[in-house]
Amino acid sequence: MFTQIDNSVNIAAMSSIGPESTRQGILEAAEALFGQRGFKKTTLEDVAEAADVSRPLVYRYFGDKRTLFAQVLERVLREWNEVLVAEAARDTSGTAETLRGVLVACLDFARTRTVLRGLLVRDARLVRAEAGDVLDAGRSLLPALVRQILARGVERGDVRSDLALDDMAHVVSEVFVSYTLLVLGGESARLGRRRVDAVIETLLHGVIAPR
Repeated sequence: MFTQIDNSVNIAAMSSIGPESTRQGILEAAEALFGQRGFKKTTLEDVAEAADVSRPLVYRYFGDKRTLFAQVLERVLREWNEVLVAEAARDTSGTAETLRGVLVACLDFARTRTVLRGLLVRDARLVRAEAGDVLDAGRSLLPALVRQILARGVERGDVRSDLALDDMAHVVSEVFVSYTLLVLGGESARLGRRRVDAVIETLLHGVIAPR
């Protein structure tokens, strides 16, 4: 059974004040604006207007733009992790099919959550400077999940047991991240089903146990 990976980040303003729906509305507005305009060109006044709340209320919830930016990133990464955990938990024919599903889920999430292009491609340096702790926590989610998948595969005999799980998880995760970044960089059209299948088949020759 796959569990949600807990990599919570201790941010002072993380707790909500007032109705949760208002807080989520501010985060949604901020996500859209950061994705469209980037960090530098988005102001808290813009966010307040888009969320249809007062500027003091945005400050009350988040304190400053850096905290808001970090929580937007944390929210997107948490939802990304939830999608991947759900995919990994699906009943499949084996580890190869499970990993194929997780890669497809990675790519589909990148295609649909366009804010990631702004956060992780256009504003990559700013993300590191303004929300590096959140990014580091997020980057550890995929290897941990892949390790769970491979560990289950070792138990049922379709993943090699002669290689270290951490090493295999690192390699598989790096490949998944690389192709996800290609999608974010505008290469989505080149990553159809045939290409994804070829990536998986090539990659899994190194981890799937010979029959």
